[in-house]
Amino acid sequence: MIEIRNLKKSFNQNEVLRGINLSIKDNEIVSIIGSSGGGKSTLLRCLNFLEHADSGFIKIGEVSIDCSNTNKKDIRKIISKSTMVFQNFNLFKNKTVLQNITEPLIINTKVPKDQAREIALKYLAKVGLESKKDEYPSKLSGGQQQRVGIARALVLNPQVILFDEPTSALDPELVSDVLKLIKEVADEKRTMIIVTHEMTFAREVSDKVVYMDKGEIVEVGSPDEIFVKPKEERTRQFLARYLQPEYII
Repeated sequence: MIEIRNLKKSFNQNEVLRGINLSIKDNEIVSIIGSSGGGKSTLLRCLNFLEHADSGFIKIGEVSIDCSNTNKKDIRKIISKSTMVFQNFNLFKNKTVLQNITEPLIINTKVPKDQAREIALKYLAKVGLESKKDEYPSKLSGGQQQRVGIARALVLNPQVILFDEPTSALDPELVSDVLKLIKEVADEKRTMIIVTHEMTFAREVSDKVVYMDKGEIVEVGSPDEIFVKPKEERTRQFLARYLQPEYII
């Protein structure tokens, strides 16, 4: 279970998150949609403390934290509960594909090198890249780099995987393969939060959809509730730019 209560974040005078409240069940797939600049990625980054929220409460599993009163021990605990797949891959350019995946295991979870290699190869096979284990990221396509990023997230077996617009940096012809892989991961019933502009994908894969605008959650519902019959006018206006009119009643 993930609980987010009254989460706020500002950059200088710009209030990016304006009191976010959201509950996510174990094994629930949640997609967050909305226009660029609405606070979606900042919300994800606050969940694993890549950004430090100004105030509010975050609970992941049994670990909770008051963002206005933290210490390094509490932050380490909450960070250990999630891992992120980044839109720009964030692979170490000077390390091979295999090293990119084994390093988090060795450093974060103290897995012995031989065991880390065995686990990494298993997940590289899962994402179809075992043959690329000795390549460097610069030799891979964007889609292949993102698949490495997904394998790196999976090896840590986190309570929640955060996907921050995982296809936004890909060429159009590579998007479908990455979305297919994410759907396969979702079918394993992992807890996942996905920030995405891929509306069809969000509708197909999600248990719950969240529409954010201007740092606020405007509407939360099932895929059918959001995409077929949204309650809020702001949601309707946003979706009208992406969907055929007959899908929005």
